[in-house]
Amino acid sequence: MKEINCKRLNCKKIFFVVATIFVLLNTNIFATTNNALKKTNTASEQTTAAENSTLQKFKIEKQYNLQSGKVCQYKLQNGIPVFINCDVPNQVDAVYIIVNGGSMCLKPEFSGLENSLFEMMTYGSKKYSRKDLQALAYQTQSSIGHYSIYSGSVFTLNCINYYLKNMLPIFIDCFINPAFNQEDFDLHKEHLQQSLVHSKNDPEAILFNEIHKRVYKNSPLLTSSSVKENSIKNINIKNLKSHHAKILNAQRIQVVAVGKYDVENFLEQLDETLGKIKTAPVKIPLSTQKKLNIGKDKIVLEHKDAVGSEIAVRVFESPSVLSEDYVCGQIVSDIFSGTMFNIIREKYGACYTPGSQIDSSFNPIGIDYGLRVSDMENFEKYFDECKALMSEGKVISSVNGSDVIFDTVENCIDGYKNSYLSKKYSSQSTSSGIASRMTSSLLQFGDITLGEKIPERAMNVNANDVMRVFEKYWVNGNSQWFLMVGKKE
Repeated sequence: MKEINCKRLNCKKIFFVVATIFVLLNTNIFATTNNALKKTNTASEQTTAAENSTLQKFKIEKQYNLQSGKVCQYKLQNGIPVFINCDVPNQVDAVYIIVNGGSMCLKPEFSGLENSLFEMMTYGSKKYSRKDLQALAYQTQSSIGHYSIYSGSVFTLNCINYYLKNMLPIFIDCFINPAFNQEDFDLHKEHLQQSLVHSKNDPEAILFNEIHKRVYKNSPLLTSSSVKENSIKNINIKNLKSHHAKILNAQRIQVVAVGKYDVENFLEQLDETLGKIKTAPVKIPLSTQKKLNIGKDKIVLEHKDAVGSEIAVRVFESPSVLSEDYVCGQIVSDIFSGTMFNIIREKYGACYTPGSQIDSSFNPIGIDYGLRVSDMENFEKYFDECKALMSEGKVISSVNGSDVIFDTVENCIDGYKNSYLSKKYSSQSTSSGIASRMTSSLLQFGDITLGEKIPERAMNVNANDVMRVFEKYWVNGNSQWFLMVGKKE
């Protein structure tokens, strides 16, 4: 309308005849514009009505005030929960589709099947080929990815907010309607076979595979998220399609979204796609801690490539992610890793990489390890020295040859707590980092808030907690040594 008015003013400055012609033309334009405005107003009224309907349709089920911002929980028509965090300081959106169950829902002979299924999703859908996805990723600086763990799998989209309207339908279509292109599958299968060939000739992979098989015998955790030698034959398109039909179950799916969203429009898009997935009964193994198969006898394996670079691993029962001891256990492993480094490597030069760590699962193991061990004969003796020092509440400040300067756990505990939190959360201030933390909390704890409580729990750990947890799990718990030594030909 402004353009039309300007033209009318300009008409007064030219000849009357031209002005008359212009006015006649303008009358038609004005009439046309009025009709367009009426249509726009009608459309606007319809849009407003639709938005009001959407607002009524998607009610906030719950709200959570997390450290990363306020999270609102909504529900799609089939019950799929959607967690949205719009309190982010950037224009990058992260959308994570979570499928609960993971490798625990599969038998060991299907290890790696779910991970392969999600990999195939990243190769395109029936509408969008792999080349289409690659071109879009380049044009929009977006990425579609995935990861799988024992308790579930996650399909991820990270993109600039401006391109979300283009990428979201494609991302969801890849999840619901993967192409299962034979050529793409053959390439994926080739990569899997290459990884198995490498694992079969890698002493470290052989040793840890043996540990996993023994410790988790008859456990749901025996099934791995990665392919194994006894499961590669079952990674085929037929089984992928069959498993895909099982995971397309509203009972198993959740969505986490972090970014600058038009919430109503975003939920409407999800409801028109994910919201139409049917619901079916599903049986997921309970996350209960059971006694692990940790024996007393030392297990010794041999491999020709381990000559001069042997491996020692001590396996022990460690606290579950659901245990009050879990966070303290993580801090203990950091402290003890420092002691092992200073004694086994710096003082004695017995191995290149010593350390201690605990897994994050409902039924985990912990390991004390030495990689590239050069003095296997004395390794366990040096390890016992580390354990004795820790039991006395000592940590090592520095080592100069045979001179060791000690400090106490009590004096150093704050530094270790800050170090643990820094390592865990330093990369989680981005949209994808926040989404990953929310997702991990849902998969590991079944609660979006519990992951946020880890910093508080960590800061409440004191020296007495450290000593109690170390004695309970590292000293008095069941443990077993596994060694990989060189085989002389």
